[in-house]
Amino acid sequence: MRHPRPFVRTAVLSSLLLAGGVSTWFFTRSASSRDDVETVASASRLPLFRWTRGEERTYQFVWDDLQRVTLPTPVQGEASTLDGTLHLGGTLSLQALDVRPDGARLRLALESLTRHEATLAGQTVLPDANAVAQHLPPSASAWVELDARGALMAIRFSPSEPALFQQLAQTLAAELFPTELRDAAEWSAVESTQTGDVEATFRFEGPADAQLTRRRSRYQRLRASADETPFQQSLRSLTRFERAPDGGMAGVLHDESLDATRTDGSPLLSRRMRLRVEFASRQVKPLPPPEVEKGIVRRPSEIAFDGDPEMALLRSQAEGMTVDEVLRQLASVNEPEALGDLPRFMRRAVAAFKLEPGRTRELAVAFQRQGAAPGLRELMMDVLTWTGHAQAQATMRELLQTPRAREHMPSFGLMVQRAGLLQEPEPETARMLLEMNAQARAASDVGSERASAYALGGIVSHLPPNAPEVATYMRPLETALRDAASDEVRAHALVALGNTGREEMLDQAAPHLRSESTEVRAAAAEALRRAPQEVATRMLLDALDFERSREVQNALLDALDARVLDAADLERLRGWVVSGRLVAGAESNLLNVISRRLESGGASFVQMLQVLALRPGQQPATRARVMSLMAQVSAMSEG
Repeated sequence: MRHPRPFVRTAVLSSLLLAGGVSTWFFTRSASSRDDVETVASASRLPLFRWTRGEERTYQFVWDDLQRVTLPTPVQGEASTLDGTLHLGGTLSLQALDVRPDGARLRLALESLTRHEATLAGQTVLPDANAVAQHLPPSASAWVELDARGALMAIRFSPSEPALFQQLAQTLAAELFPTELRDAAEWSAVESTQTGDVEATFRFEGPADAQLTRRRSRYQRLRASADETPFQQSLRSLTRFERAPDGGMAGVLHDESLDATRTDGSPLLSRRMRLRVEFASRQVKPLPPPEVEKGIVRRPSEIAFDGDPEMALLRSQAEGMTVDEVLRQLASVNEPEALGDLPRFMRRAVAAFKLEPGRTRELAVAFQRQGAAPGLRELMMDVLTWTGHAQAQATMRELLQTPRAREHMPSFGLMVQRAGLLQEPEPETARMLLEMNAQARAASDVGSERASAYALGGIVSHLPPNAPEVATYMRPLETALRDAASDEVRAHALVALGNTGREEMLDQAAPHLRSESTEVRAAAAEALRRAPQEVATRMLLDALDFERSREVQNALLDALDARVLDAADLERLRGWVVSGRLVAGAESNLLNVISRRLESGGASFVQMLQVLALRPGQQPATRARVMSLMAQVSAMSEG
């Protein structure tokens, strides 16, 4: 953990409004050949906008930006998110400092602001004129670097410009100028933006190609999902770049609506952005005196932070909570419900212990307190799990091996399973679970054996595939399945192995999809949820073809819902539904699959929903949900 630096609220606003990564990049002018430069400069459609050295154009602008981002620190039972809003309005200016055959340099400044509202997690960021003058002064400026086509290459700042101004100016520049331009009536490209890498289609329209439209269709990657987790998305985006008869920039209108979720339906990112920039006036002005070289250079996709963004985000999540306050609250209650808003308490407590990792062991006093309810101790184990650093795991191992932890055995099993949720498990934690599993098996302690097996499976899922210890941790799980003496034991063994997400699960789970026991078949389906290969999806669909148990159909549909389904998979699911093989009581699980994939289902979903709407004996709530989804699909097709 890095040493804390002073918290800068503007850095947190940047991290919320435009979640992404920071990298170092040095701007160098492209070395186009003379022929290339002449070809581009003389093209009938390009450059997109024409500039005259010394001319300053002013524009009235209105900018509304609302975003909800899932925090990197998860909270059990509820997705932790931060909301941010930005509403700016006023006048901005663009003055051409340099116009060359191979590009142009513009000076961007916010001349005046008539509206300045920004909030983060309900807190005002620009509360008054003094704050605006500090963070968005009229004297601050950015250099916008364009290539010969008029496409945005980079934005430059000097260190004196405030962090919030840098971020907002960078975002404005990235929306005022495309990053991909071609001398063609229409083309497609992948833009790298602050939100992520997005597929876009461009088209010149109107008399004399006076308007360029950009329609973004799909984000390939989101910077809010640094681990490149697969995600579903609903995206509507349209930008109009309008130019005046003299070739100057007449205005820019941008609207974008994005909702992204992980494949399990949990939220990832939601954003609504609206920008209106309209020409107001122009005049030729003397060039400003030579400025200090603006040595901070960023590409359009990069994000500016002031200070340490990790520390800033943690302080934002803590909302003033300290370790002392966490310990005080835990010592003052016996039941977790007495803490009030548990997700909020969890988020703040986890951030507090991440900010002060050396104090994690102090949680042991509250855990060992006599009279603390099992649920309160489970909550403390949750705090340690989601804190997750080495000190938290050391405290977790210590507490799990105390007599207090075993005072209530059902609760003890749940606490042990928390270890399987660690994102970066320490080797000592895995070895503790391995030893606990062996001891429980020798003592015929079924509850502890299963809990430690589940956790071991989770540990394995976070290890590199070729890590030498994987085989050691897998061995007791595979042995438990091989030696299972009953269907109940076999089902639990399958679930534990499924937690590993390993390739081996295909061969181990496949035979059990046709077991005589519904419990075992359902467990085999659950085990395949995380199997990495596409063949696992085919196995689940194959199993649906002959499955007649509601319990197992629900498990199969849940497993499919957790996976990426392509058009062929959805078509096969449609055929299964239309053929009448969905049993009564499994409708809700099928609707989960449909509702999180409305953008990709098309006609397949229409037919499935029609079949469900006509099923006799449907529960009113289920029928209402079907009709709602049908309306959404209809609206999408019309749009």
